[in-house]
Amino acid sequence: MSSRKSYFLRAEHARMAELERRVESACRESQVQTAEVAAAWAEGQRVAERATAAEQGLEAERVRHEEAEAGVRASLANTEVALRETLAALEPERAALERAQKALEVEQRARSEADQEVLALRSQVMGMEDASARLREQAARQAEDFSTLEASRTGAYLFVFSWC
Repeated sequence: MSSRKSYFLRAEHARMAELERRVESACRESQVQTAEVAAAWAEGQRVAERATAAEQGLEAERVRHEEAEAGVRASLANTEVALRETLAALEPERAALERAQKALEVEQRARSEADQEVLALRSQVMGMEDASARLREQAARQAEDFSTLEASRTGAYLFVFSWC
């Protein structure tokens, strides 16, 4: 029996050694898996932190965007008001320009009419100058005829006096 006992003890010892080896292997695997889980958990934490930081950055950017948009809207409203005020201020000038343009058109029509009158008067003056030139020629001929007549009259008086 002792050999049986010894065989049995050796078999039990071998089983125990195998179990211990398996336990140690399982323990090492467990430690490796624990390390992997810890690494994965740490990576998950880093990813979560980066995601949180990204979300915070996005939120901050959204706030800045909203502030900028509000600033642009306010600026646009101010620009619109300024443009309306400028248009309102320019309205009297536009009206004055329209009046000046109408006055210029009236003046141009008056000048055109005056130019037409000047042309008509020049035509009349030229006609008068022609008539004056004809009258001068006629007066010169009449003066010539008169001097001829007077000369012949003087000659006739002399002739008549000389007969006397």
